[in-house]
Amino acid sequence: MNPATPPDPSPLTGHEQAVLAAISAHEHRWDAGFADSLATGDVRRPGHRWRTLLLVLAVVVPVAVGPLVLSSAWVLAIAAVALLVVIPTTLVVWALRQGRVYP
Repeated sequence: MNPATPPDPSPLTGHEQAVLAAISAHEHRWDAGFADSLATGDVRRPGHRWRTLLLVLAVVVPVAVGPLVLSSAWVLAIAAVALLVVIPTTLVVWALRQGRVYP
C-alpha cells in the first residue's frame, strides 16, 4: 500500500468480502499467473517492449521517408486520411479497450 494513501475509513462488510473472495477464486481458476501478478503488483505483458518499438518504427519510418519519395500531393492526401480517419478510429478503439467509452 502506498504510504501516502489514507486508510480506508470503512472496512468491507461480510457480503463485500465474500464477493471479493468469489472474484479472486474465479480469477485464480481462469488465469492463476495473472491473478498472482495482480496480487504482487507486478503486471507485465510479454513482448510489450518489442511491440512498442515496432509501432514507433512503423510510424517514424514512413513519416521520415514518405516526403522524400512521394510528391507533395500524395503526402497531403495521406496526411488528410490519417488525420480524418486513422487517428480518430485508433483513439476510439483504444478508449473502448480501456473501458472508458460505452459502445
